[in-house]
Amino acid sequence: MAINIALQGLTKSYLGMLPVLDDVSFNIDEGEFYYLTGVSGAGKTTVFRLLMLMERPDRGTILFGGEDVTRLSPADQALHRRRIGMVFQDYRLLADESIEENVALPLRVAGYRAGKLRGKIEERLEQVGLADRRKDRVMGLSGGEKQLVSIARALAFDPKVFFADEPTGNLDQSMAIRVMELILALHRGGCTVIVATHDLNLIRAFWARTLLIKDRRVHEVRLTEHRSSA
Repeated sequence: MAINIALQGLTKSYLGMLPVLDDVSFNIDEGEFYYLTGVSGAGKTTVFRLLMLMERPDRGTILFGGEDVTRLSPADQALHRRRIGMVFQDYRLLADESIEENVALPLRVAGYRAGKLRGKIEERLEQVGLADRRKDRVMGLSGGEKQLVSIARALAFDPKVFFADEPTGNLDQSMAIRVMELILALHRGGCTVIVATHDLNLIRAFWARTLLIKDRRVHEVRLTEHRSSA
């Protein structure tokens, strides 16, 4: 089941400076795909860090399925994060480890036993097309392959929500298309998806509803739609 997300009156500032986000309210409907866009520094990554409970808002509430997750205990915050798959532009992988060890890491931390662990790793690497590369070390992979590994790791717990922060920012066109088609497949499978990007060509090629961060607020905008021919 997908999850509805609602931000209500959210404000976040750093070091007593002007807020990055100021009284922000918006809804992400259950099972929807949204882009989150805006100029560099507008607050896209801050939104994700707040939704992941990596940071706390100065004011406001964050609802997942109607539950205010800002009030969760530390233990429940960890369980909350397992409902979310998150990938970053810089991958955040262990370069000296193999592909399968990177995918296994969150499952090991969660206490998965060997048999179930192997099955999950196999399933996720098949999903991203890297099952035959499982023993390769991450340091030898291309940027696109690293992003595929990070997606496989993000899917370890079968998340109901999937966030991607500039997932194609460092990729060539063919790999960017592959990554976006994989993310769109997750959405078709029932995930609620938010992709942060400043690439308007990407948004127009793989059209979806779009939220723009501007002047510390979030606005829904409409861009001209044209589908990718790839």
